[in-house]
Amino acid sequence: MSKSWRIILIVVLISILLGAVCAGVGLLTGGEWDRIHTALDGRYHLDMYWDYLREVARVLHEAWVAP
Repeated sequence: MSKSWRIILIVVLISILLGAVCAGVGLLTGGEWDRIHTALDGRYHLDMYWDYLREVARVLHEAWVAP
């Protein structure tokens, strides 16, 4: 089980690294962050996931602080 989680973690870290490299190359070649964000949000709905994570964090915080 430990080996499988290690492989999953490596794949996730490589994906994050590749995403950062792609965004960096986009910025270096004259792209703007707003344009990159708009293109990614149009396809992958980044704002929806960000709002979901904030809502989960808020619920967990409320459950932890005031049980």
